[in-house]
Amino acid sequence: MSKSICKPFTSKLIIKTNDTDSKTASLLSSSPPNLYKDIVELVLLCTIDEDAPISSSKIYLAELSTLYAEKWDKNRVDQALFERQRIPNPRNELIVSTAKNALISDDIITETRCLYYLSGCYQRLLQQRDYFKSILSDIQKLFIDHSKTAITLPSMYPDQQLSKQWIDLLIESQNNSLLLEYIDRVNNELVTSMTDEIEVFYKYVFHYMYKVIQPLDYFNSKLSFYISILSNLSQWPILVQIMFRQSHPKTLSDRATINSTISVASGRAFQDTLIGSLLSKSCLPSLPGNPYIFFNQPNSMSEHAIQTTSETVWQLMKTYQDTLTQLFKMFIKNADARSDVLQWIGDCFDENHEKSKKWSSNDPLAAVIFVSDGFLINLTVILLNLAKPFAEPYSPKLLKIDPRYAICQNASVHLTNLYKETPLIKRHKETTDEKCSQATFNFITEIFFMSHFSYSCSVRGLYRKLLKIHGDISKKQTEYKNAVSLEESDSQTTKDLEAQIQNDHTTFLNIKSVLNEPYLMELSNSLLTSTCSWLVHLASSSSDSSSASNGAEQMSILKMLPLTSKPNPQLSYIPEFIIENIIDFFKYISQFNVRFFQSNESSINEYMYFMLVFMGDINRLANAHLRATLAEALDTIIPDQQDNDEELNRAFPAVVFEECPLIEHLPRVILDVFVSIELTEQAVAFQQKFNCRHPMYNILQYLWKFDKHRLQMKKLATYAERHIEDAEAPLFLRFINLLMNDANFLLDEGLIYMKKLRTHQDMKDSDQWNNMPEMQRQELENTFKSNGQYARYSNIMGIKTLIILNMITQYIQFIFCHPTICERLAAMLNYVLQHLVGPKRRDLKVRGINEYLFDPTKFVTKVTDIYLNFSRYDQFCVAVSNDGMSYNDQLFPQAIEVLQRIKYPPERIAEFQKLSERVKTINAEQKQADDAYDDAPDEYLDPITSILMSDPVMLPSSHKILDRTTIARHLLSDQTDPFNRNPLRMQDVIPQTEFKKLMYLSFIRDLARWIKRFFKVFGITHRSSSAMNRGLALSSTMKNCIRLAGLSGALAICLGAYGSHAMKENTSDELRRLFQLAQTYHLLHSAALLAVPFVSRPHITTPLFLGGLTLFCGPIYYHAIRSDTQFRRITPYGGMLLIAGWLSIAVL
Repeated sequence: MSKSICKPFTSKLIIKTNDTDSKTASLLSSSPPNLYKDIVELVLLCTIDEDAPISSSKIYLAELSTLYAEKWDKNRVDQALFERQRIPNPRNELIVSTAKNALISDDIITETRCLYYLSGCYQRLLQQRDYFKSILSDIQKLFIDHSKTAITLPSMYPDQQLSKQWIDLLIESQNNSLLLEYIDRVNNELVTSMTDEIEVFYKYVFHYMYKVIQPLDYFNSKLSFYISILSNLSQWPILVQIMFRQSHPKTLSDRATINSTISVASGRAFQDTLIGSLLSKSCLPSLPGNPYIFFNQPNSMSEHAIQTTSETVWQLMKTYQDTLTQLFKMFIKNADARSDVLQWIGDCFDENHEKSKKWSSNDPLAAVIFVSDGFLINLTVILLNLAKPFAEPYSPKLLKIDPRYAICQNASVHLTNLYKETPLIKRHKETTDEKCSQATFNFITEIFFMSHFSYSCSVRGLYRKLLKIHGDISKKQTEYKNAVSLEESDSQTTKDLEAQIQNDHTTFLNIKSVLNEPYLMELSNSLLTSTCSWLVHLASSSSDSSSASNGAEQMSILKMLPLTSKPNPQLSYIPEFIIENIIDFFKYISQFNVRFFQSNESSINEYMYFMLVFMGDINRLANAHLRATLAEALDTIIPDQQDNDEELNRAFPAVVFEECPLIEHLPRVILDVFVSIELTEQAVAFQQKFNCRHPMYNILQYLWKFDKHRLQMKKLATYAERHIEDAEAPLFLRFINLLMNDANFLLDEGLIYMKKLRTHQDMKDSDQWNNMPEMQRQELENTFKSNGQYARYSNIMGIKTLIILNMITQYIQFIFCHPTICERLAAMLNYVLQHLVGPKRRDLKVRGINEYLFDPTKFVTKVTDIYLNFSRYDQFCVAVSNDGMSYNDQLFPQAIEVLQRIKYPPERIAEFQKLSERVKTINAEQKQADDAYDDAPDEYLDPITSILMSDPVMLPSSHKILDRTTIARHLLSDQTDPFNRNPLRMQDVIPQTEFKKLMYLSFIRDLARWIKRFFKVFGITHRSSSAMNRGLALSSTMKNCIRLAGLSGALAICLGAYGSHAMKENTSDELRRLFQLAQTYHLLHSAALLAVPFVSRPHITTPLFLGGLTLFCGPIYYHAIRSDTQFRRITPYGGMLLIAGWLSIAVL
């Protein structure tokens, strides 16, 4: 027909149309042939009877008008459906009803869109399912088959956008269950025989969805519609596979738009896809320069307003991320599609792996070439949710994690570049190849490593940005205050600074609110605490299973430290960024959300176990800087280290440092990491070294408040005392050596830079400055500014080091009196004191001294305190007096004068006065003693210190001979030969026994000659041997000698018994050794007195022996029993008398 056929309705038909009950009764009584014909009229909305009365408009099918009603069957309906879809313009074939209240609109009846028409037919069929019950399934299949045909043979409908129709139907199906059923039936049919045409069809569907989703903002309700559509489609794995293939940048030609500024190979390309567009919706801007949504006027916002806005951000994030999580759970639900999803995520991370590096947080280019922060935060939350079933400390599921995933490169690994990451300990390639040849990995393993990598790229990256912005705000606020003080408050400079501060504050609050989102915090904490328990389990196990646990292995809480077993080789598989994730989360919580730990108290134990295991164990975490960063993280919970509630600041750290299990090992761990920073193989940059040690000073200073930690430090010092002569220096000995190294260097640097500042200021005050060219003056100003920064830094660290040194020496002194340490400590204190109180102190006076944090009063006070900590130790006093570089008789009087001026406590000044006099006396005596060695040959002098050697050793590579004490002190901080820099350990040095004998023989001969000359002065000459052959008759004098020998021996036995009782509670091996030494010499010389009657001059030998025993053994007995060294200074004189007694036998 070429025109519409308009037939008026008869009154009879109108009555039938309006009589619903009679119409229904007529339908229910229809025979099967009539049912098929009714399908045509009621479902297809067509008619074959041009003159029949109708209740609504119909499309006239002229080709089928000659068929009788009784000949209608399924095939006829199929033919009718085919003919209906072939009509190019259905309106030309429309028989229009004149009914006022038509049941179906003409637009629906004349529908030209193929899939829309078929879906409408399907829905009308289901609406009358009871009537068509007997033929329902056949007709349903008919519509589904025609829909499949249209999709698989799109050439049949060249002018129709079938994919556009399909996406519109998908949208409408969200509120239409019948339409949704139709779509599901069609999809079921499509996926049973997937063809290229079907894949192309769905690619266009997803392409169109991407075009619509891409411009939508974070708040658009349409997003939920499209996510619901994708969620429904995800029940067919093949469609999920197509979806993720379509969302891969490799299919660039199928994407709607290509940003010309973005390389195809850049990680940003993943955001320009269907899945990427969903992930990129966030309250954070996707490109630099785009505005933030919230906190636009932070300066005018109250704390309540900020909190309310943050809660709004959290609600939006939680709602949207929950929706995305459910979508991805649908994606991975089927194993057939799971690999495609993981592959897409893995490829995305591989292309964006630089996003995890520090530089990307501050480089604007990174925001252009990588996916946005919002994209990664959303993906991180999804992965954390997927990890939630096993993210619980000590969960048995954690044992299913296979560490080999991080080193393998086979097809079962979707994070293909993970093996390039730095491992915790050194990895052997041959082991890697062997372990990975046939390895396959479970879902838990994949999600574990993907979650950590995503966290590293997203949360850690934002945390670094937050810290930088926080620093920028502080710096600009200082500049603003300076500008206001120098200029008008409404000047352009101040206005610009104020605007910049507000913009930075907006950025800061937006990022902080995202990172503080409660659910993100909870998920992160769950993953990271479970990771702590898993890593501690690996570290405490020495086994290296080839795959994840088979169920026999169990996780348990750590019971003992330190770990003594061999390190687990699996630690060489674990990348360092996992450790960094834990560290940065702990630091962030401590700095910006400390109350989170208060509500998650059980979590802190897992972090502390982890720190105690890895911070102090180089065999389980090789990177010394990373172990120092663990200390930095721990420092963040020390009071006054963050801007939080003061009461909470005091309570929380006390709980951590007193009540956490195994916390008593923390002092040892801190000392270990402190020392490891200095070791050659783990050495870090110079200033970085001191930056690492600063938080350790804070921790040590805080630990010192607790008795249990001071006791642990005392135990470490006691162990060092017992093993001070070991080839491998004890930990505490190495620590105090480095502590003094730092003090010596930092104090020296601070003094040098203060002198440079003074020189520069003097130059500026002179006429020479005005005569300089402008460029030269500018260069000098830059140098002055740089020197000022160095001076400030050195002064801060210098006084901090003195505080720690004073703190320790108040409680522990003896080990500092060992020759290896004592001389250096004394020299350092003398050097600093000389510059602070001597004539050179004038060079340290600069303008604006407070700007450089140089407080001479505080320096002098701390140095004096350290002096007084050792005032009762002779060894220290001797070392102070022996320092020829800085000590002189005027040093201490000058210091007393300064101490009086700065109001140092009078009783402490009196103590220092006594120390001054004592050192002065010792210095005078030492000068006399040194005269005996003035003529010592050069080969007997240490080549480094030029002091007479007492225990010469040879270095194996340079063959240099020097004193054992000298090389031991050197190796504490530098394990190389000082003459050729070859590696050297203390156990490698070669004792020079014969050389030592030659030295002693030389000294004995010199001493014998001196004694012979001494006796000759008094007329005593050498007695001939014939005189020795006189009878053995004993004079009364000789008998008295024998009696004295008996009394001396008895006294030795009595002192031995008393000492054994008195020293029962004494645990010092050094004091026990001294007591045994005194006993040995006492008994030996008591026995020697028995032979005195037979010597040529018993009246000379006897008093020499008795005087020597009194002056040598007496002070040693007193020192060992009373732990008091006040009489030890006369010990050398007793030794000289004993030597003279033996020589009197030989030469008289």
